Amino acid sequence: MSDAVLRAVRDGLRERDAFAGVSVERITLGDAAVLVELSGPDERTADRTDGDGEGADADGSGPVRAGLAHRPPGPDPDLDGVDVEALAAWALGEGAAGGGDDAAAVARAVGVATLNALSVPHVDWRAGDPMALLSPDVERVATVGLFRPAFRKFDDVEVRVVERDPVDPAAVSTPPGVTVSTFGPDEAATAMADTDVVFVTGSTLAYGGLDDSLAAAPPAATVVVIGASASTVPGPLFEAGADVVAGAAVDDVDAVRAAVRDGACGTDLHDAGVMKGYVAAAAPTGIDLDGERDTDGPGSTRADSATRDDSTGSDATETSKP
Repeated sequence: MSDAVLRAVRDGLRERDAFAGVSVERITLGDAAVLVELSGPDERTADRTDGDGEGADADGSGPVRAGLAHRPPGPDPDLDGVDVEALAAWALGEGAAGGGDDAAAVARAVGVATLNALSVPHVDWRAGDPMALLSPDVERVATVGLFRPAFRKFDDVEVRVVERDPVDPAAVSTPPGVTVSTFGPDEAATAMADTDVVFVTGSTLAYGGLDDSLAAAPPAATVVVIGASASTVPGPLFEAGADVVAGAAVDDVDAVRAAVRDGACGTDLHDAGVMKGYVAAAAPTGIDLDGERDTDGPGSTRADSATRDDSTGSDATETSKP
C-alpha cells in the first residue's frame, strides 16, 4: 500500500501541474533525515515568503519549497544529475540503481522528501500537534514507532508501542498515569485492539509497513499518520484509511538544512524551524481539534521520532545545482 499511496500522490501532483517549472535546488543527506529543496515559479509558495523575497532561489528562478523525510540506515545514493521526475520515481522504488537494499531504502526516502516538497503549495496545514490534542475520554493509544517526546503530552492513558527494534518499557520516561507496553510488528493487531487512537509514523512511507499498520487498526479507532515524512498531499492517505495526516512545513530552510547536515532529528529539527501541522478528513473521535495547541509553542513540530539505527556511519552529503 505504501507504493499505491505514493503513486497516487505522484499522480495527483502531476494532475495539479506540480512538476511544471520545478527543478532540484539542493539535496542534503544527514545521518537521521533527508532534506530536498526544489525551486519553481508557484505563486502560492511565493506568497509564503517575506516581503523582501526571503525564500527565493539565489539565481531568481523562483521560491524554494522544501520537504523532509526520515533517513533509514544505508549508504548515500548517487545524486549526480538527478531531476525531479527521477527523484519522484525513487519514492516508488524505481530508477535508483546500485548499493543493494539499504541504498534503495535511502533513495526511497529522498523520493518521499521530494514528493513532500512538491506538495508544499498544495497543502494548507492547520498548526498544531494531534498528539497534544487527545480527548479526555481516550483511554488507550497505539503508536507505530516510539515517539518518546510525545509521551509527556499524554495524561492518564495506556500507550502500546509497536516497534521493529526491542524496547524496554521501563526505559521510556512517561508522566504519572501514563503506562507503556511494547510489541513487535507481528503483534500489531494485538497492540491496537480496543485502542481509541492509533498514531502511525510517516516514516513507514519510506521504509515500509504502512499497509500493515493501517490494516491492523480497529475500525472504530481514529488513525493518524504523523511525522515529517507524511508531509504530502493528504488525499491518498485518507483513501488508504487515515483519518488525520499530521506533517511538517519547513519555515527556515537555511537553519533546517544546517540541522539536517549536523545529524539532527526530532526535537532538534523542530527547534531549527520546522512547523507542525495537520489536516483531517472529517471531525475525528478521540482528538479535540479545537483544543489547546502544542505545549511546545504554536506552530511547532518534530520530525518522525521512530527509533532508528544510528550506525549508518555516513557523514552528511549535500548536492546543489551549479
